[in-house]
Amino acid sequence: MERPGNLSETRSVIGGWRDEILNRYRSFRAALRGFGWLILSERHFQLHLVAAVAAVLLGLILGLTGVEWAILVVTIGLVLVAEAINTAIEHTIDLTVRQIHPLARTAKDIGAAAVLIAAAISVLIGCFLFLPKLLALLHR
Repeated sequence: MERPGNLSETRSVIGGWRDEILNRYRSFRAALRGFGWLILSERHFQLHLVAAVAAVLLGLILGLTGVEWAILVVTIGLVLVAEAINTAIEHTIDLTVRQIHPLARTAKDIGAAAVLIAAAISVLIGCFLFLPKLLALLHR
């Protein structure tokens, strides 16, 4: 009979940690695969990325403060996450609904509305961040 705290218990703990690390790795890899899909296959996500790169470049040129950078990054993240969730909703509905159903259309419309809301908010935040700096440059 084995005593508590023996080698077999240690192996099961190590095996549990190995399994946990492997599961985390697989989850991370799946997330990266999804992100790659969005970048390579989803036109709207690509357009949002182009707008995000433009905003970052403008932020570099205009010299945003640390707080302004934080606001910009959160805003970009909001739009990209909304687009990703909308894409997941659309693909799930396309997979599960063979015929056009009013509820399926409503779910897709609501997902698209979420992206529209996020994008509109990002435009407003962009105006707050960039317009004063751009106007200051024009009045020099």
